[in-house]
Order: sequence, then structure tokens, then C-alpha cells
Amino acid sequence: MTIILKRSPVFLAKKFLQQQPMIVIFVLFIIAITFIKPNFTRLQNLNNVLIDASIYGVPALAMTIAIICGEFDLSLSSNFAWAQIFFCFLLNRWGSTLGGSFCALLVMLSSCTAIGCINGLVVVKGKIASFIATLGMLTIVRGICLVFTGSNMISTDNTFVERIGKGNFLGLSYLTYIFILITGIAAFIMRYTRFGRNLYATGGNYAAAQIAGISVQFNKFIVFAILGLSAGIGGAMFICLMRAGSVLYGTDLALTCVAATVIGGTPLTGGKGNTLKTAIGVLLIFVVYKALAFLGLQGYFNTMIRGLIILVVVFIDAYITQGKR
Repeated sequence: MTIILKRSPVFLAKKFLQQQPMIVIFVLFIIAITFIKPNFTRLQNLNNVLIDASIYGVPALAMTIAIICGEFDLSLSSNFAWAQIFFCFLLNRWGSTLGGSFCALLVMLSSCTAIGCINGLVVVKGKIASFIATLGMLTIVRGICLVFTGSNMISTDNTFVERIGKGNFLGLSYLTYIFILITGIAAFIMRYTRFGRNLYATGGNYAAAQIAGISVQFNKFIVFAILGLSAGIGGAMFICLMRAGSVLYGTDLALTCVAATVIGGTPLTGGKGNTLKTAIGVLLIFVVYKALAFLGLQGYFNTMIRGLIILVVVFIDAYITQGKR
């Protein structure tokens, strides 16, 4: 009898509501918006949501992996801005050919990964809390961006990135397919590889993982390298779409990634989480952002509500975490 009750739709629905309250809230919000503004669900509008979510989604997946491992990266936003600026700069000099554009991409990704590696070294070898270390890196990289551009926007008319940004297959943008591919890779690594299981162990109990022979310092270092690489990929995708970069673009990236992670059910305490659910979380966030704009809210109100969403998400995460103890 107990087994039957646990398999009943009511029981399963209640269990899902307890485990994923934010997803339920956001889905209800989407349904409400659809009734208020039926045009919101037009194919072109939904495709725009997917493109925006894809750009932020790649760093969000990396942030989820970092949080699972017990770390955090505030410098992700500045690294994202550097990726845009440096990629545009390189494209304007090397991008006359496909090979030159590809070299520009590789150099830019290497520089972003290097920034992540520096964060990793400071945290692992310097034994400095990731919050403090990445806060310092955030300011440093932002300063570099301002000096590099003279606080101006930098643009490119590279035709190769334009084709990627405007291209589509079966109605979906190439950028969306990139996000789907990276989501699949991240999910596979975290679920089916020894490296992924070691990241869970490192974030769940650092001391126990160390005693078990897991290279916890390497795991933490490589997580920051992944974060840097993800910022570079996200920045490249942004340039494909907008063909312009600025230190002002993506200033909310890090906190939006954290919000998407928490909405996906990953606790900020580490050791648990799911990258697939983070992908859903980032989609839900951008549906809400687009809905707010669709309702005619001015940009400043939109920004305020974004901050409120992040605050509510973190509060609910803390409440659920305490309730499980």
C-alpha cells in the first residue's frame, strides 16, 4: 500500500513541488503571461529567448560545475566582457580569412582560460576563499578592459562570425545548437565519468575526498579553468550575435548564472546538482526577462526585477537547505 501511494500522481507532484519549487513558480508565471499576452509564444519570440539563454547558458553550466565542487567565480562577468573585446580586436586584425578567424577564436579562448587558471592557482595554492579571489580578479579584468578599449565599445564586421550568428538549421539558431551540444557534454561528464564523480565528492566533503585519494586541489583548479573557458565561449557567441563588445555587456552574468543554478535545484553548499536542470533554469530566467519586456516594463524596472529574482532564488535555496537538515 505504501509503495502504491508513493507512486501516485498526487504524491509525485507534491514531491516535485518540494524539490523544485522555483521551476513550478516559473512555469506558472509563463502560463499566466501566455494568457495575458498570447503573442508571447510566437515562434520568433521563443527563438530569441533560446538565443539569449544559450549565450548565458554556457557559463551557467560551468558555474553549476563549480558550485557542485564547492567553488564560486565572481569574475565570470568581467572575463565574459574581456572575451568580447579581445575577440573583436583579433577579428579586426586576423579575420580576413576563415583560418585567421579560427586562430582569433583560439587565442581569445586561451586568454580567458588563463584568467580562470590564475583564479584557480590563487584559490588552491594561495588558500584564499574563491569569493575574495574572484572579486579581486573581477576588478582587475574590468580595469584591463577599460584600458584596452579606452572605455569605448569595440565592433567588428567579420563575415564569418556574422554567418554563425544569423545562421539557423530547422528553425533554430546555430548558437542554440552550440548550447545544446555543450549541455550534453557537461551532463555526460558529470554523470558518467570518474572526473565528474570526483567533483561531486570534492564539493560534498573535501576532507573525506582527500583521504579517499581524490586529487581535490586539481579538481578545484580545473573547475576555474572550465569557468574561464566557458566565459570565452559565451563571449564568442555574443560577438556572433551582436558583432560588438563592451565592458558594459554581461555585467549581470555571474549572478544570473548562480540564479539559474539554484533554480535548477543545485544547492550553494556544494556536493549536489544537475547541469541539465541548470539548462532548464537559465531558459526559465530568460523567459521571465523577455516576458517583462513584453509587458512593457522600462529597462530600469526590468533590471530591478532581475535583482529581485536573484534575491528570492537565493532565499528559497537557503530555506530549502535548512529544511533538509
